[in-house]
Amino acid sequence: MDLRGKTTSFMVIMAVLWLIITVMGWNGYWLAGMILGLVLMLIHMVLGCAHKGKLNTKFLAYPLLCWLVLWAVSFVLSYHYGRLFAGKMPDFTILGFHPSFAWTVLTYWIGGVLTLNIGFLLYRDLWLSDDTWEEFREKVARVNEEKGGVHSDARS
Repeated sequence: MDLRGKTTSFMVIMAVLWLIITVMGWNGYWLAGMILGLVLMLIHMVLGCAHKGKLNTKFLAYPLLCWLVLWAVSFVLSYHYGRLFAGKMPDFTILGFHPSFAWTVLTYWIGGVLTLNIGFLLYRDLWLSDDTWEEFREKVARVNEEKGGVHSDARS
């Protein structure tokens, strides 16, 4: 996926999303605001994972979109069970947790962390290859030298 030339548009979309999410929160539209927050985080992740303006679509499919789905499921199920059992005790638990909180633990926390970690292990070269890291370090060293900053060996 080629993102070159689209960064400014993404930044504007992110600013608008922050504004919309804030207004939704002020007005009590928590679930919709949280779902829009997922779009906001996905844009951040896509921009952060792109290298030289390109994002590998394999990496987008897994782990990024899978992470997005897990978090959306978490938000929707937590909201559903929270409203279902509002003001009363549920007659069951999920692994000992209140049904509304169980989805937060299982899909949001454990599922999200596992998805991103497994994705990193499977696609670590798409995430940050050794060559990309060395290129970054050399660029930082070059900028430091040009600006009269601290000299650092790019290989250390």
